[in-house]
Amino acid sequence: MFLTIIAFILILGFLVLVHELGHFLVARRFGVGVEEFGLGFPPKLISKKIGATVYSLNALPLGGFVKIKGEDATTSNDPDSFASRPVWQRIAIVCAGVVMNIAAGFVILSFLFSIGAPMEITPDISRQFVRESYIELIKILPDSPASRAYLKPGDKILAIDGQLADSLKNLQTKISQLKDKEIVINYERSGVAASAKLTPEILDEVVPDRAMIGVALAEVGLVQYPVHKAIIMGAQGTAAYLQRIVTAFGGIFKSLWQGASVGDKVGGPVAIAVATGDMVALGWRYALLFTAILSFNLAIINILPFPALDGGRIVFFVIEKLRGKPSRAEVEAWFHRAGFALLMLLAVFITYRDIVRFGGRIWTAIIR
Repeated sequence: MFLTIIAFILILGFLVLVHELGHFLVARRFGVGVEEFGLGFPPKLISKKIGATVYSLNALPLGGFVKIKGEDATTSNDPDSFASRPVWQRIAIVCAGVVMNIAAGFVILSFLFSIGAPMEITPDISRQFVRESYIELIKILPDSPASRAYLKPGDKILAIDGQLADSLKNLQTKISQLKDKEIVINYERSGVAASAKLTPEILDEVVPDRAMIGVALAEVGLVQYPVHKAIIMGAQGTAAYLQRIVTAFGGIFKSLWQGASVGDKVGGPVAIAVATGDMVALGWRYALLFTAILSFNLAIINILPFPALDGGRIVFFVIEKLRGKPSRAEVEAWFHRAGFALLMLLAVFITYRDIVRFGGRIWTAIIR
């Protein structure tokens, strides 16, 4: 539990800090004044003023913040004020956080591919780049023999009924031939070896004429490329993850528009913390991969055209460009405050749902 909390703080803090660093760097590049760049959130521990900027170290280690001069439309006549800059420069400064999150995810993926990224071994991956492959459970059907034996996704299969897990096809054939016979599955979870006894059954809703234990198996391994190839794969992986995230958000908005439940598609800080613990348990490579995916999610969320988010601010800049004059500062501020309040209410609701959903796991982790 303690390791999960530390990892959660470090990952979330890193991603928020990277986002704010993007705003800071581009603002400085355009000559916009930065009043303060803080590591962590207040209360303030120490600070030092260099030039016109205060650099501070704060007590709450949850990322950081940047305070840009004139961002609230005050001091708009000062030459180094954010409000006095052309619309395209203001859009660039606001977009910089999103770009930095995408760049951070790309760098992490490229690094992982250069040292060995954990992923499913598919036919299109050349075996010369694969090392340390093994068979892993990637899905468990509810009310199946595997579910009743408390097997979990992520379990590494070592052997089934004495047959070593050296071939995915051989294991699948072995299971199908053992109808109505109890078998022993040896597996590894979080570095600890264990075993489970279960009997394959015919699951009519899946394959009516073949005995199964109700799992999806995949060959997983470390895929390592030369540096130049790793950068290319990092770019391809970045594009693929962004496309999946955008598609997922589209599905969520479609469900909301149709009045349907989004179920477990949406998670908040508690869900992220639980997922962080799961990834840390699988190893540091999985934790890094999770950080990259979370960074992409943060980028997409921030670019949504909703008040209080970066995308919402961009909407006002576009309206200003079309109208030829800025919106009233108090009107824009009201929209952003209302948007922030709605986001906070949504966060509370999602957190409550996450606690109900993961409460048992959290309590178990605390008392251990």
